[in-house]
Amino acid sequence: MNLPISKFRDWKIKSRLFLLTVVSIISIILLGFLANFFFQSSRVLTLFMNADRIHNNTFNNGLQDYYKYIALNDKTYYISSLKKIKEANTMAYTFSSIDEHIQNLSRKDFIALFYSAFPSSHHPEEKIVNILYDRLKLLNKINPQRLKENQAIAKYGYNLGMHIQKHIENHKDGEINFELLNDINELKTHFGDFAKETEQISNNVNTALIYIIGFFILFIAIFISSISYIINRSISKPAAILAKSFKLLNKGIPQKKLNYKSNSELGILTQSFNEIQFGFTRIIHNIQKVSEGDYTAKLKPRSKQDEFTHTFNRIVDQLKASHIKNEETNWFRTGLNQLNKKLRGDQEISEVANNALQFTIKFLNAELGALYIYDEGDEVFNLKAAYGLPDKNQFKFIKKGHGLVGSITDSTEIKHIKDLPKDYFTIFSGTGEISPKEILLIPLVFNNHLWGVMELASIQEFTLQKIKFLETANETITVNIASSIARERLENLLRTTQDQANELQVQQEELRVANEELEEHTKILTENEKRLQVQQEELRVANEELEERSNQLELQKNEIEKQNQNLSQTHDELELKAKELEQASQYKSDFLANMSHELRTPLNSLLILSGMLAKNKKGNLTQSDIESAEIIHKSGKDLLQLINEVLDLSKIEAGKMTVEFAPTNAEEIKQEIMLDFKHQAEKKKLALSVEIDKNIPKTFISDKQRLSQIIKNLLSNAIKFTTKGSITVSFDKLDDKTALMRTDLDPSQALSISITDTGVGIPDDKKEAIFEAFQQADGSTSRKYGGTGLGLSISKELAYMLGGEIHLESKIDQGSTFTIIIPEKPNHESEIKHEVIRKMPPAENEKPKDVEIELSVPTQFIDDDRYSDSNKALVLLIHPEKEKAKKLLHLINQNDFKAVAAADIKSAIALAETYQPSSVIISSILLLTDGEEKLELLKNNPLTSNLPLHVVSPVDGLKEDEKDQLTTVNAVDFDSAMNEINKQLFSNSKHILIVEDNANTRQVINLLLQQNDVQIDEAVSGTEALTKIKSKQYDCIILDLGLPDFSGHELLKKLTALNIRIPNTIIYTGKELSREKHRELSKYTNSIILKGLKSDERLMDEVSLFLHHVSIKNPQSQSLHNGTLDESIFKGKKILVVDDEIRNIFALGKILEDKDMEVLEAENGKIALEVLKENNNIDLILMDVMMPEMDGYTAIEHIRKTPKIKDIPVICTTAKAMKEDYDKAIAHGANDYLSKPIDENKLFSMLKIWLYN
Repeated sequence: MNLPISKFRDWKIKSRLFLLTVVSIISIILLGFLANFFFQSSRVLTLFMNADRIHNNTFNNGLQDYYKYIALNDKTYYISSLKKIKEANTMAYTFSSIDEHIQNLSRKDFIALFYSAFPSSHHPEEKIVNILYDRLKLLNKINPQRLKENQAIAKYGYNLGMHIQKHIENHKDGEINFELLNDINELKTHFGDFAKETEQISNNVNTALIYIIGFFILFIAIFISSISYIINRSISKPAAILAKSFKLLNKGIPQKKLNYKSNSELGILTQSFNEIQFGFTRIIHNIQKVSEGDYTAKLKPRSKQDEFTHTFNRIVDQLKASHIKNEETNWFRTGLNQLNKKLRGDQEISEVANNALQFTIKFLNAELGALYIYDEGDEVFNLKAAYGLPDKNQFKFIKKGHGLVGSITDSTEIKHIKDLPKDYFTIFSGTGEISPKEILLIPLVFNNHLWGVMELASIQEFTLQKIKFLETANETITVNIASSIARERLENLLRTTQDQANELQVQQEELRVANEELEEHTKILTENEKRLQVQQEELRVANEELEERSNQLELQKNEIEKQNQNLSQTHDELELKAKELEQASQYKSDFLANMSHELRTPLNSLLILSGMLAKNKKGNLTQSDIESAEIIHKSGKDLLQLINEVLDLSKIEAGKMTVEFAPTNAEEIKQEIMLDFKHQAEKKKLALSVEIDKNIPKTFISDKQRLSQIIKNLLSNAIKFTTKGSITVSFDKLDDKTALMRTDLDPSQALSISITDTGVGIPDDKKEAIFEAFQQADGSTSRKYGGTGLGLSISKELAYMLGGEIHLESKIDQGSTFTIIIPEKPNHESEIKHEVIRKMPPAENEKPKDVEIELSVPTQFIDDDRYSDSNKALVLLIHPEKEKAKKLLHLINQNDFKAVAAADIKSAIALAETYQPSSVIISSILLLTDGEEKLELLKNNPLTSNLPLHVVSPVDGLKEDEKDQLTTVNAVDFDSAMNEINKQLFSNSKHILIVEDNANTRQVINLLLQQNDVQIDEAVSGTEALTKIKSKQYDCIILDLGLPDFSGHELLKKLTALNIRIPNTIIYTGKELSREKHRELSKYTNSIILKGLKSDERLMDEVSLFLHHVSIKNPQSQSLHNGTLDESIFKGKKILVVDDEIRNIFALGKILEDKDMEVLEAENGKIALEVLKENNNIDLILMDVMMPEMDGYTAIEHIRKTPKIKDIPVICTTAKAMKEDYDKAIAHGANDYLSKPIDENKLFSMLKIWLYN
């Protein structure tokens, strides 16, 4: 069993357990043999006498082992020491009680005891032991005292031995104490004494033998226990280490290699763990390399079935490919961005060609190139730019079909020519020449139209990546070339159109003169015909006499009829020419409209992208870049303004421009002027002032929008042409002596608005010309000031449409004065009345029988606040007595309000229409007769129906729902009325009740109205709504008519019957209303909205009107529209953008992707349908109208006919913005309509509505 530990480790676990079993069996067998050996050894009588020696040696050996244990701290010596000392003590103990053994034991037992007390080496033969037994027994009989003395000595030695044994067992600090030393010395003395008693050793043989046997048994037990312990440790300790290592490895903590080497199961398990640990460490190392960008770090497969290593290597390959693709994409996008930057701006064709060619050559590391522009008329390619090309190799032009360049007209693909002959041509420098290896021929095609060819040559290979870049950049270069050519053509067309217009005017004048001459000829011919008829009558009477002359007259008659036919034919020709002239005018309008559409399309992407860049949401642009983007955005807006001006002029000439007359306030126009132009004037250090003469009426009847447009046009010119001094706008009554061009304009009933500047002035010979379209005072190519020359022409026509005219006074270098003269009230009264009625609330244009809509302001009752400039809230005061009305006005002013006063209901309604008050205070005196009927008048009028109404002084018999509070006319109680008005008008928190049984509709309305200062309650039935209105005061109710328990109309009736004040009410219903039902509901509200297209926008407008009616007069109020919907609604939505313009797709895609939306693209309706087939989870479609192959209208019709995609919302986007375009889009199935250039805010507002729905 003395195997080395390293070999023992190699044992299998079952072998180790088998060893333990074998050792145990062998130990038992050995114990038997030893017992037998001791009994056989007792044959020698002297064994008993050697007992002392055996005892002494054993004890001394035990002490020696103990000393070794102290010195070496080896546990084995400690065990051996205890063992030997105990053995010696056992021998001593046996001998010390031998007399008892002799007396109490039989011979056989004694022999057994004798043999068991001594080691086997000292066992005598049984016969000798029998003799020893007899002798001891005889000695006990003869001299028991002697035996007892010997036993006492042995007992004393035994006690000393036990004392020393206990010291050794209890003493564990490795040192021998003095007490132990004394005991050992005393024991040694005792051994000397005991040597004298050697005769008694034989008597103690049996005891010694028993002691030795006992000691041996103990030794065997300890030995087996030790082996068991060693085997257990050899298994459990490595297993515990492995378990701990596996747990740490499972947690991702790398471990060191385990050094347990063995061929056993544990060794094999340890080796497997080390292999797993090594693989884990190698994986971590490779992953770190990959994370640092080293994609060569791969794992070597350990077997064919090593799926992990193969998967890991595939991931590394994919990451490497993705990295390479990202680098290529970045290179690709950088090139496109730099190319766009190079080609940005209004460049001539030569600049575009040169910039495009130089950038492409440098970016692709080519050595030379050329760019040709194709002339369709001459069918020739003209050289516009060259790079690195010797003069001898330059062809200034190439005919179609000649050479490689000329033969590319029928191809749209890039031609790649390799392995050029050495003598093809050379690329030279100052030090030598080299032949190119490859050339590329790139056809510049856009919209299936060839615009030119670019040729590149290089001494290096043109990679597939470079060719793909050219395929993409091709469109950008071509679009810019096409835009530059189109810009030149447009300028030529505009000049040609202007010339044609002048020619048409001349022809029109000639036709007018010819027509007048023909009319005169017709009159003469008619008179001649009458004379001939008289002559015929005379000839008939004298028929017989003048028969021959009759024949002649018949011939003359035929001739006259022929002439009449010729005149009729001439008249028809004149009508045809007039129609042709009208058609030519229509062609011009159509041309301008279509051209504006073509210009709006690129403007759309220009404005969107430049606006995005100017906002710099990603923060990656410099301040200079932002300013450049802002300049681009502003220039785009200026160009859009130019297009709008051209369209306005076209509308005016075509007679399609309309005006809407309404009460107009000069003070409001003044505020707009200061707001729009004050900053511009201050920037040029000009003094800007607006003066309103006190004699002009507070309001006059005109189209405020068109009048403001005229004033702003003239003011813009004044600021443009004035470098120093001042600009003054004056509103005055027209001087009666003013000479007018219009005969229908009455000077006494007219206003003059003068814009006076101290600018450059206008020469006398240019004063008439500047009012013509496209004319300017300075029309030279070196003119100082820009502009189109349309503004004054449009202003002149608009002034005429308003019933007025424009006068001009100007001196060179002194300044100019433009005077707008308009009537206070236009003559075409019927048209005004029609416009006013059209704007009335939806009650079929019918008014209550006692209400009259008047455009004039009633006579001032008392001196009130109607001309005050204060921003305080306005109260409408109705009182028939002047003194009491003045007192109430004073109290209202003390409460920080202003007021306008009326003596009766009729005048009050007229004041409400003009000044739009925020609250009404009415005297109870007016209500003493027909009080309820008068209150009904206020309630039925749209401008007073939703105003808080307060009746002052007690009144009997009035309905409670018509008054908020009843007080007496004194200052104390009146203050509480004012406080109530304050509470209603200026409360920071607005309360809205939504009465709607449909949860989705309630949620949509909540989203529309959601903001910090609006509190929204909901009711799903009429009963719940009635309870809420009883318990809480609301500013506005949004009411659906179709409720589960009773209708919304019945709810309004119940509130009236219960004398509960009805708040401002908006009826928001999907139910079609009859004329009678409409009129009945109008008693409660003038806001009835049918659910459907754009109903959400109308709802927002109506709520804004109710809740923010005071906001105009209270600057502290907040706008309802400040609230915005949660933009998280955009995240993850999938939008399909359909447009044949790649620039529009790119621009829209950018702003949509910024909102975390996924964008799909299609360049026409046909492709859009294919995309929809493959992606049936698209949330919304932005559809252009004008596209090749399949237009937007056709595509929408196909979508609506396809069941799976028919419910996808579709928003039309087009540069055409006429009402008929909107109606056409809706008729074809579109959900909504958005005109180009697309406004980003309008787009996202519209998307929020349709994406939520």
